[in-house]
Amino acid sequence: MYTNFESAWQGLYSSTIAFLPHLLMALVILLIGYIVAKILQSLVYKLLVVAKFDNAMVSSPAGSMIQRAINSPTIFTAKLVFWLVFLGGLSAALARLQIASLDSILATIYGYMPHVVASVVIFLVASAASGAAVNLIKRILGNSALASTVSSVAPALIMSIAVFMILNELMIAPEIVSITYTAIIGAVALGLALAFGLGGKDVAAKLLEQAYESGKKKAKSKK
Repeated sequence: MYTNFESAWQGLYSSTIAFLPHLLMALVILLIGYIVAKILQSLVYKLLVVAKFDNAMVSSPAGSMIQRAINSPTIFTAKLVFWLVFLGGLSAALARLQIASLDSILATIYGYMPHVVASVVIFLVASAASGAAVNLIKRILGNSALASTVSSVAPALIMSIAVFMILNELMIAPEIVSITYTAIIGAVALGLALAFGLGGKDVAAKLLEQAYESGKKKAKSKK
């Protein structure tokens, strides 16, 4: 019995001694990953502050939606960079420990991270696109009533499509999201068709005429 206990203890001691170099290396990798992540976070934050990223996002037509979701887009983006880099360091550190269960958990997390990044990119691109759409509409249609209407609807439409794209990218109830998106687009198309079919043609013609005249005046004033 004593022999069995001694052999078990020696086995545990040997395993611990063999594991220590891996643990120390993992801690070093984790520390390096943390330092690099912090440096990149600080760098990204400073670059976005210089570029006035917060002002650009908040002043866009989707600014109110952005402010509700994120207090500061600059801080959010910098923190996102930190966590992406730090998770890379954590993954490398845990891989050094050679623990299969931890590797599988990290593989699952890393498999989902590209979807999170893509969702953030979709949101930022949609915000920029909604702002660009408003400027383009006002430039083409001038100060007409149609320009006011379209410039109000376009950002909401762009951001609505972006929300559905984000939900689909994050794989949140994809079937329900697809059905709801199709139903909403169909309802909007049907509503527009009914509006024009039930006497909206004259109003639309008048709005287009106003927009055309406004565009002509704007073009002449530039000459």
